[in-house]
Amino acid sequence: MNKTKANFQLSTDQKSVLIGTLLGDGSLQKRGRYHRLHIKHSRVQIPLVKYKRKYFANITSMPIRLFDQKINDKTYQFCEFVTLTHPEFSKFYQYFYPDKEKVITQEIINQINNPLCLAIWFMDDGCAEYAGCSFSTHCFSRLEVELLSKTLNKKFHLKTNLRKNKGKWIIYIPKKKIVDFQQLIQEYMLPEFMYKLKPYSMRN
Repeated sequence: MNKTKANFQLSTDQKSVLIGTLLGDGSLQKRGRYHRLHIKHSRVQIPLVKYKRKYFANITSMPIRLFDQKINDKTYQFCEFVTLTHPEFSKFYQYFYPDKEKVITQEIINQINNPLCLAIWFMDDGCAEYAGCSFSTHCFSRLEVELLSKTLNKKFHLKTNLRKNKGKWIIYIPKKKIVDFQQLIQEYMLPEFMYKLKPYSMRN
Protein backbone atom coordinates (compact mmCIF):
# COMPACT_ATOMS: atom_id res chain seq x y z
CA MET A 1 0.00 0.00 0.00
CA ASN A 2 2.97 2.36 0.48
CA LYS A 3 3.55 2.41 -3.30
CA THR A 4 -0.18 2.89 -3.86
CA LYS A 5 -0.23 5.87 -1.50
CA ALA A 6 2.86 7.38 -3.12
CA ASN A 7 1.22 7.34 -6.57
CA PHE A 8 -2.33 8.12 -5.50
CA GLN A 9 -4.30 11.04 -6.87
CA LEU A 10 -8.05 11.50 -6.62
CA SER A 11 -9.73 10.79 -9.93
CA THR A 12 -12.57 12.97 -11.22
CA ASP A 13 -15.14 10.41 -10.05
CA GLN A 14 -13.46 10.04 -6.67
CA LYS A 15 -13.58 13.81 -6.18
CA SER A 16 -17.29 13.79 -7.05
CA VAL A 17 -18.02 10.96 -4.61
CA LEU A 18 -15.88 12.62 -1.94
CA ILE A 19 -17.64 15.98 -2.27
CA GLY A 20 -21.09 14.37 -2.38
CA THR A 21 -20.23 12.34 0.70
CA LEU A 22 -18.92 15.35 2.63
CA LEU A 23 -21.98 17.41 1.69
CA GLY A 24 -23.89 14.54 3.29
CA ASP A 25 -22.89 12.28 6.17
CA GLY A 26 -19.19 11.67 5.55
CA SER A 27 -16.28 13.19 7.44
CA LEU A 28 -12.52 13.58 7.20
CA GLN A 29 -10.40 12.61 10.19
CA LYS A 30 -6.78 13.38 10.93
CA ARG A 31 -4.60 10.40 11.81
CA GLY A 32 -0.94 11.16 12.11
CA ARG A 33 0.18 13.74 9.57
CA TYR A 34 -2.70 13.52 7.08
CA HIS A 35 -6.44 12.90 6.88
CA ARG A 36 -8.62 9.96 5.85
CA LEU A 37 -12.21 9.63 4.71
CA HIS A 38 -14.61 8.05 7.20
CA ILE A 39 -17.85 6.54 5.84
CA LYS A 40 -20.45 5.49 8.40
CA HIS A 41 -24.11 4.66 7.82
CA SER A 42 -26.94 2.75 9.38
CA ARG A 43 -26.59 -0.95 8.56
CA VAL A 44 -29.68 -0.87 6.35
CA GLN A 45 -27.68 1.44 4.08
CA ILE A 46 -24.87 -1.04 3.56
CA PRO A 47 -25.41 -1.02 -0.25
CA LEU A 48 -24.37 2.65 -0.22
CA VAL A 49 -21.32 1.91 1.92
CA LYS A 50 -20.26 -0.84 -0.49
CA TYR A 51 -20.87 1.49 -3.43
CA LYS A 52 -18.65 4.18 -1.95
CA ARG A 53 -15.95 1.73 -0.97
CA LYS A 54 -15.67 0.55 -4.59
CA TYR A 55 -14.79 4.08 -5.63
CA PHE A 56 -12.02 4.25 -3.02
CA ALA A 57 -10.80 0.64 -3.27
CA ASN A 58 -7.36 1.78 -4.45
CA ILE A 59 -6.81 3.81 -1.28
CA THR A 60 -8.63 1.56 1.22
CA SER A 61 -7.35 -1.55 2.98
CA MET A 62 -10.06 -1.82 5.66
CA PRO A 63 -13.03 -4.12 4.99
CA ILE A 64 -16.50 -2.83 5.83
CA ARG A 65 -17.07 -3.20 9.56
CA LEU A 66 -20.48 -4.02 11.05
CA PHE A 67 -21.02 -2.98 14.64
CA ASP A 68 -23.58 -2.00 17.26
CA GLN A 69 -23.45 1.35 19.03
CA LYS A 70 -25.38 2.49 22.06
CA ILE A 71 -26.83 6.00 21.84
CA ASN A 72 -28.98 7.35 24.68
CA ASP A 73 -29.56 3.83 26.08
CA LYS A 74 -30.71 2.51 22.70
CA THR A 75 -28.61 0.20 20.52
CA TYR A 76 -28.25 0.96 16.81
CA GLN A 77 -26.62 -1.04 14.03
CA PHE A 78 -24.02 0.63 11.82
CA CYS A 79 -21.50 -0.15 9.09
CA GLU A 80 -18.34 1.79 8.26
CA PHE A 81 -14.93 1.92 6.64
CA VAL A 82 -12.06 4.37 6.50
CA THR A 83 -9.58 5.03 3.73
CA LEU A 84 -5.85 5.30 4.18
CA THR A 85 -4.56 8.72 5.16
CA HIS A 86 -3.30 10.89 2.31
CA PRO A 87 -2.46 14.54 1.49
CA GLU A 88 -5.29 14.51 -1.10
CA PHE A 89 -7.80 14.11 1.73
CA SER A 90 -6.02 16.75 3.80
CA LYS A 91 -6.48 19.19 0.90
CA PHE A 92 -10.24 18.65 0.99
CA TYR A 93 -10.21 18.95 4.76
CA GLN A 94 -8.94 22.50 4.30
CA TYR A 95 -11.78 23.17 1.84
CA PHE A 96 -14.54 21.82 4.08
CA TYR A 97 -13.12 22.52 7.54
CA PRO A 98 -11.06 25.74 7.36
CA ASP A 99 -11.88 26.45 11.01
CA LYS A 100 -12.47 22.82 12.10
CA GLU A 101 -16.22 23.05 11.48
CA LYS A 102 -17.82 21.81 8.25
CA VAL A 103 -18.75 24.75 6.00
CA ILE A 104 -19.37 25.42 2.33
CA THR A 105 -16.45 27.27 0.75
CA GLN A 106 -15.99 28.62 -2.76
CA GLU A 107 -13.46 25.87 -3.46
CA ILE A 108 -16.21 23.30 -2.91
CA ILE A 109 -18.76 25.21 -5.00
CA ASN A 110 -16.28 25.33 -7.89
CA GLN A 111 -16.05 21.53 -7.89
CA ILE A 112 -19.75 20.65 -7.80
CA ASN A 113 -19.91 19.89 -11.50
CA ASN A 114 -20.92 16.26 -11.84
CA PRO A 115 -24.30 14.46 -11.53
CA LEU A 116 -22.43 11.70 -9.69
CA CYS A 117 -21.71 14.19 -6.90
CA LEU A 118 -25.42 15.05 -6.66
CA ALA A 119 -26.44 11.38 -6.68
CA ILE A 120 -24.12 10.54 -3.78
CA TRP A 121 -25.29 13.60 -1.86
CA PHE A 122 -28.93 12.76 -2.54
CA MET A 123 -28.56 9.12 -1.46
CA ASP A 124 -27.00 10.43 1.76
CA ASP A 125 -29.29 13.36 2.53
CA GLY A 126 -32.09 13.37 -0.02
CA CYS A 127 -35.77 13.00 0.86
CA ALA A 128 -38.99 12.59 -1.05
CA GLU A 129 -41.56 15.28 -0.25
CA TYR A 130 -45.27 15.39 -1.04
CA ALA A 131 -44.81 17.06 -4.42
CA GLY A 132 -41.05 17.34 -4.85
CA CYS A 133 -37.75 16.29 -3.28
CA SER A 134 -35.29 17.93 -0.91
CA PHE A 135 -31.73 17.89 0.37
CA SER A 136 -31.50 17.88 4.17
CA THR A 137 -28.98 20.68 4.65
CA HIS A 138 -29.72 21.27 8.35
CA CYS A 139 -26.05 21.38 9.33
CA PHE A 140 -25.31 24.43 7.17
CA SER A 141 -26.17 28.11 7.66
CA ARG A 142 -28.84 29.84 5.59
CA LEU A 143 -26.17 31.64 3.55
CA GLU A 144 -24.44 28.34 2.80
CA VAL A 145 -27.72 26.68 1.81
CA GLU A 146 -28.52 29.63 -0.44
CA LEU A 147 -25.11 29.26 -2.08
CA LEU A 148 -25.69 25.54 -2.67
CA SER A 149 -29.17 26.20 -4.05
CA LYS A 150 -27.88 28.84 -6.47
CA THR A 151 -25.14 26.44 -7.56
CA LEU A 152 -27.68 23.71 -8.38
CA ASN A 153 -29.77 26.21 -10.31
CA LYS A 154 -26.87 27.66 -12.26
CA LYS A 155 -25.02 24.44 -13.08
CA PHE A 156 -27.89 21.95 -13.36
CA HIS A 157 -30.94 24.18 -14.10
CA LEU A 158 -33.00 22.71 -11.24
CA LYS A 159 -34.84 25.88 -10.05
CA THR A 160 -34.44 24.87 -6.39
CA ASN A 161 -35.52 27.07 -3.51
CA LEU A 162 -35.19 27.16 0.26
CA ARG A 163 -37.66 25.84 2.80
CA LYS A 164 -37.57 25.83 6.57
CA ASN A 165 -37.57 22.45 8.29
CA LYS A 166 -37.11 21.88 12.03
CA GLY A 167 -35.88 25.44 12.40
CA LYS A 168 -33.20 25.05 9.72
CA TRP A 169 -33.06 25.60 5.96
CA ILE A 170 -33.25 22.84 3.35
CA ILE A 171 -33.03 22.82 -0.45
CA TYR A 172 -36.31 21.98 -2.17
CA ILE A 173 -36.65 20.68 -5.75
CA PRO A 174 -40.14 21.55 -7.02
CA LYS A 175 -42.48 19.14 -8.76
CA LYS A 176 -41.94 20.74 -12.18
CA LYS A 177 -38.21 19.85 -12.05
CA ILE A 178 -38.49 16.33 -10.60
CA VAL A 179 -38.30 14.59 -13.98
CA ASP A 180 -35.24 16.66 -14.92
CA PHE A 181 -33.60 15.80 -11.61
CA GLN A 182 -34.42 12.10 -12.00
CA GLN A 183 -32.91 12.03 -15.48
CA LEU A 184 -29.84 13.87 -14.22
CA ILE A 185 -28.84 11.46 -11.45
CA GLN A 186 -30.66 8.15 -11.95
CA GLU A 187 -27.68 6.62 -13.81
CA TYR A 188 -25.71 6.79 -10.55
CA MET A 189 -28.49 5.95 -8.10
CA LEU A 190 -28.63 2.54 -6.42
CA PRO A 191 -31.97 0.71 -6.79
CA GLU A 192 -32.40 0.71 -3.00
CA PHE A 193 -32.51 4.53 -3.00
CA MET A 194 -34.68 5.23 -6.04
CA TYR A 195 -37.73 5.67 -3.79
CA LYS A 196 -36.27 9.01 -2.67
CA LEU A 197 -36.82 10.33 -6.18
CA LYS A 198 -40.56 9.61 -6.13
CA PRO A 199 -42.68 12.26 -4.35
CA TYR A 200 -45.50 10.92 -2.18
CA SER A 201 -48.15 12.44 -4.46
CA MET A 202 -46.83 10.28 -7.34
CA ARG A 203 -46.98 7.00 -5.43
CA ASN A 204 -49.89 4.60 -5.52
